[in-house]
Amino acid sequence: MKKTILLINIMLLTGCLGRSAQGYITKTCENEENINGNKVNTLITLTSKEGHIENITKQEIYDESMNIEAIKNSKKSEQNLYKTEPGIDLYIENNTFLYTINTKEINDTIKERLNIKDELHRQLEYYESIGYTCK
Repeated sequence: MKKTILLINIMLLTGCLGRSAQGYITKTCENEENINGNKVNTLITLTSKEGHIENITKQEIYDESMNIEAIKNSKKSEQNLYKTEPGIDLYIENNTFLYTINTKEINDTIKERLNIKDELHRQLEYYESIGYTCK
């Protein structure tokens, strides 16, 4: 019994149980679109604590055969805009776009532009209403 309690204490102190032991919940939402015969896969990861979203990552992967120059140019403009905004970054690599969002730091304009809700259940409902599958 003492060994079990000691092992649990060590795991708690070292963080071995991960973020879920700290009260964080992670949900993922996926969507696959077909644009002119080309696939666009989107994966969104939501991290929340006590029902409030703290972080969102959104990864958009465009089909390799797709000509995305216009999309890439638009994303570069968006990336430049976000350089002056706290809590949001956009990384561009080839046909992949990765948004990282700290919802505690972004302003209301960004929240509104990206349809970000404060509560996890409302955000999941929103994504499901536009065709995402969330787990």
